Amino acid sequence: MSKAVKIEIIGTQVYSDGRVDKVKYQAAGSFQKRQGKFIIIYQEPIETGMTGVSTVLKTEENRIILNRMGGAEFRQVFEPGILHHSNYVTSFASIYMSTLTEEMEINLTEQGGHITLKYNLFANDEKVSDNMLEINIKEDTPQ
Repeated sequence: MSKAVKIEIIGTQVYSDGRVDKVKYQAAGSFQKRQGKFIIIYQEPIETGMTGVSTVLKTEENRIILNRMGGAEFRQVFEPGILHHSNYVTSFASIYMSTLTEEMEINLTEQGGHITLKYNLFANDEKVSDNMLEINIKEDTPQ
C-alpha cells in the first residue's frame, strides 16, 4: 500500500576546482514497500529546474535505482564499488553519464527513514564532481 510522504533532498557537489554547490529542497510524494523493496515516487520541484519530471527511487538490498521520466530521461544505479553508465537525455542533448558509488546507507522502514549516498559523477568519462546525497522520508500527516 502506498502512503503520502514528505521527501527532503540535500545534495552537495564538490568540483575539482574546489567549488561547492549545495541544494536543499522538499517534495511531496508516495512511499511503499513491494516485495521487500522500497519505492519512492515524486515530482521534481521547480527549484531543480526539472519541472514536469517524475523521479522514482527503488531500493534493493545493496543497490538503489533512480529513474527520471518526463522532460528529462535518466537512469542512475548506485551500487558501492561498481561503475554504472547511462545516458542523460533532454530535449537539448544526450550526455553519457557514469556513477561510481563510494558509500551507501539505506535506513528505511514502512514509516520512512533516510538514504545517504556518496558517489563520483562522470560525464563522457571525465570526472565532474564528488557528490553527497541525503534523502529523508517522513509520513505526510494532515495538519
